[in-house]
Amino acid sequence: MDYREAFDHTLEKFGITAKSLALKSGVQERQISHFRNKQKDLMAGNLFSLIGALPTDAQIYFFSCVASESMLETVDLRSLVKSMPAARKSEVLTLIADSLLENLENTETNGLISAL
Repeated sequence: MDYREAFDHTLEKFGITAKSLALKSGVQERQISHFRNKQKDLMAGNLFSLIGALPTDAQIYFFSCVASESMLETVDLRSLVKSMPAARKSEVLTLIADSLLENLENTETNGLISAL
């Protein structure tokens, strides 16, 4: 599924209106409607702002719809992070720290199992 379809499906699934998303993201409601109706594409920064304004579960759903290595490799993480509010950046750092700790714990557990 392409990113436009995934975005449209995400808004429908979570009952998110273009109006509410426009208020949270700073992207004009008209631009969102044109994007959803395939009349115009969005600048990458605007798409990142829209995705960043989605609730976390909606973001996960969106990325699961478009999940492929090629899509994830082309995301400009620097732009994405710059467009996030401070609270969101903090959330991302916490998720990264948790993931690193989990990896470390799994590595230590696997080492103990191998030693037995």
